[in-house]
Amino acid sequence: MNAPELVQATVAVHDLAAAGIRERLGLAPGFPDPELAAWAIVNEVLTLGDTYLEVVAPSGPQSRLHRFLEDGEGGYLVALRVPETAALAERCAALGVRIVHRQDLDGATITQLHPGDLGVLVEADEMPPGRAWHYDTWDTPGRSPGARAGDLVAVDVAVADPAATAVSWSRLFGLPVEGAAAENSAVEGGTGEGGAVEGAAVRAGRGLIRFVPLTGRRGLVALDLRASEAGVIETAGLTIRLVPHEVPGGAA
Repeated sequence: MNAPELVQATVAVHDLAAAGIRERLGLAPGFPDPELAAWAIVNEVLTLGDTYLEVVAPSGPQSRLHRFLEDGEGGYLVALRVPETAALAERCAALGVRIVHRQDLDGATITQLHPGDLGVLVEADEMPPGRAWHYDTWDTPGRSPGARAGDLVAVDVAVADPAATAVSWSRLFGLPVEGAAAENSAVEGGTGEGGAVEGAAVRAGRGLIRFVPLTGRRGLVALDLRASEAGVIETAGLTIRLVPHEVPGGAA
């Protein structure tokens, strides 16, 4: 756990029940995080092996999600486990990355970083010894045996300057940049075997964070999930690719 690890992605929707993301992925019912009630947010956390997909929706007029949803539903947040948030805060100050929220919760330290500086709202959390993520000690449902989707292995973040954004992430988190172009998954609706999405990427543990050129909405626009069969699901302003093979760059 000494290097940052991609653990969770979050998508924002208008109505949790109507979104249907869990059903389309064939996942077991998830679980709520009651901590979000203070933010006027309801959520469902879906288990993807050792990683998670969170679906959030506003629960009241004061919810900050309303502003985000003015542009429609879509990818909202990328979450990493990091070894030390105190050192991260120092690097944020040195690099001009704004911290928008810090919180200690059940032994963990949560740090959220401004989407204007990194292309997407980033949550970087330091966990106490012996815990990989917040839900380790919770009584939560496991992954459904019949699920179409497994672990989160990659995300696409659309930005104006992919190469520069990758360098910013690399400097802030100490992550290796994986090249000038990040390979796209060879799935139906993708670019095909050997195709590439122009941009750059950083490796966060077993996960890949790709930065792709803006063609529409800014921020988190796509996810790659491990699966037994290839496919593409378009839902809630997000492209979800089901990838049965190794993601280029080495995700297992």
